[in-house]
Amino acid sequence: MTRTYGYIWADWLYGRQKDAFMVGVYDDCRTIDQCAVEPEKAARIIRLRNKVDGSARPWVEGIVDFLEFESHRLAHGRAPVAPLADADDFTALAALDAAYRHGAFRGLCRTPGGAEWVETLGEYCAAMVHQGFKWLRPDGVDEWELPVLGEAWCKGTAMWGLVSLAMAVDACGEDANNDEVLYRIHTVVGAHHMAGATWTGYRGRHPHRWWDRTVRGKAPSEESIRQFATWRRWPEELTDLLVRSARHVNTWVNPPDHPTGLARTRALVIGAHTPRLSARLDRLADELVELTGDMTAPEITEARVRCGSWISNFTSVWRGRADPSDRVAEVSVFGALLGVLRESRPGITADLADRIEQWSRARTDHLPPEQQRMFMAEARATLEIRGRLPGHELGSRGEGPTRYTDGVWGLATLSVLHSRHGGQEVPPDMQALAIRLFNALTDHRRLPGIDVEQGHVNPHCAVCVGDQLFRGLVDNRPSPGVLQATIWGALLYCNLALGSAGDDDNLGTR
Repeated sequence: MTRTYGYIWADWLYGRQKDAFMVGVYDDCRTIDQCAVEPEKAARIIRLRNKVDGSARPWVEGIVDFLEFESHRLAHGRAPVAPLADADDFTALAALDAAYRHGAFRGLCRTPGGAEWVETLGEYCAAMVHQGFKWLRPDGVDEWELPVLGEAWCKGTAMWGLVSLAMAVDACGEDANNDEVLYRIHTVVGAHHMAGATWTGYRGRHPHRWWDRTVRGKAPSEESIRQFATWRRWPEELTDLLVRSARHVNTWVNPPDHPTGLARTRALVIGAHTPRLSARLDRLADELVELTGDMTAPEITEARVRCGSWISNFTSVWRGRADPSDRVAEVSVFGALLGVLRESRPGITADLADRIEQWSRARTDHLPPEQQRMFMAEARATLEIRGRLPGHELGSRGEGPTRYTDGVWGLATLSVLHSRHGGQEVPPDMQALAIRLFNALTDHRRLPGIDVEQGHVNPHCAVCVGDQLFRGLVDNRPSPGVLQATIWGALLYCNLALGSAGDDDNLGTR
């Protein structure tokens, strides 16, 4: 018994020492990045190089890249950017390449199993998101970090990275050997997206507004990507995936098989560019439509699109394979269906609530009985409140616990935690902030008298609320999948927080 506890103590101590080493190294990187005195910077580079010398940890490869980058910039007075041509596309791609190396991403996405090009893609997606949010930093941005295309390019770049991530799940998620690396990619990319979108420590001063329509058409051209990929010796699969992703951002076209009947751009993450996930999504939507039984053609069309918006929040754990883990992750998607029905009818029937409850139960029947009971209790409460089941309170008034249930974040959290990776949920003291962020993001889409009381005004800025939530969740370390379904999920559900209801193409979503 003593020997066992000794091993546990040794493992814990090693983990603490390893974490402290990583934190110290990244603190050193930040100090080097911010240092303006050249002799001091050179000395710090040497000290950090000595600290990591001989380490075989994969993430240290990125640190070595960072040190090489900073040494070159110190010696030559500029970043080691090597564009293939003077055109803006190539300049932007070269800047991304520099961000990839300077940002020390290499090695962060490397985990056992999975194709090597998937890891490369994840690192590049992280660089794109990181580079895309550079425009939000008010000071200390070099020309290589913010190319001449300016703010609109950077916003498009962040989008490009996120769309590429969904395409990685589409291309690689069918093979279970890639599960761990895809999850790790989501951890890295999601952290950068959340920090860039909501963390004022990274954003600096902000205009209390979101992105606008200028992002359309700002990804590089197909020709420039292929030429750049040849120079960088990217695998063909990676090149094709990034080309398709850039084409989707540039054309801003909704998938032809998911017509919305409205000029809304809501298939940004899962759509024609993710054919395997879209096929699984179609089957999922068909099941929900069949359960309802009496939906009109416009309701069916709307339900398909909203199911896609909903499930895009779960790509950290959802692989589109229809295995038991996927089926658990899909349970909360009935919230998308109820979101459609709540606009066209006063409430659902008790019979429909029972059918959806049984549908949910079948997706969780492999779980231990106690877990399934907890799941079904949450699902039933969500059905009653969000479906406006007669005899149950509306649940859409401001920021109380019923609004949290009504937004289905509680059920979504369970879906993540009981699918593939487990982990911790959003701590209780952060749940109120999660509700406030959801309300701030969706306030312009709330229906007075139906979703909220007449005269309701939400005074919260989504960035300010998201900043508090982001910092609180980082401190509390919930599951990365829960982070995606909370902050990142809220942003994705609102189309990456793009535009507003008054935009030309009505980028606001419901």
